[in-house]
Amino acid sequence: MLKRVKETFELHPERLIADTAYGTGPMLGWLVERKIAPHIPVIDKAKRAEGIWSRDDFEWDPENDRYICPEGHDLKQFRRNYSDPNRGPTGKGTMRYRALKLTCQACPSKAKCCPDTDTRTISREQDEDARQVARDIAKTRQYDISMKLRKKV
Repeated sequence: MLKRVKETFELHPERLIADTAYGTGPMLGWLVERKIAPHIPVIDKAKRAEGIWSRDDFEWDPENDRYICPEGHDLKQFRRNYSDPNRGPTGKGTMRYRALKLTCQACPSKAKCCPDTDTRTISREQDEDARQVARDIAKTRQYDISMKLRKKV
């Protein structure tokens, strides 16, 4: 649809307003790649039970490809080779980051981080940067205006 609008009217949208059904990583990545601001709520299942740290509590360090926990410990990418990359525990396009078992076992905040498992693991989609762009846009006044306009359509 965007391609037809661009070809017919020579218009390139600055933003796209849509509902949560379009808030997937691949869709948001596609929009950000084309320099279209996604005014779309992000589908986010990373929230945890009350009192347990969510992914938002961990700092992403893109230069070193790692997460840093609130206690300052590293979660590094966990790699395991599969003959078919789509068969792994997280599937294609998802990376898994894990802390060392010894680190988690000795951590004073284990009860807030990984109370039911030996180590903390965080999954990161390949389009996580685009998802973060959409989360940042969602905090703006322009986003609020966009959502009000969308409801009128």
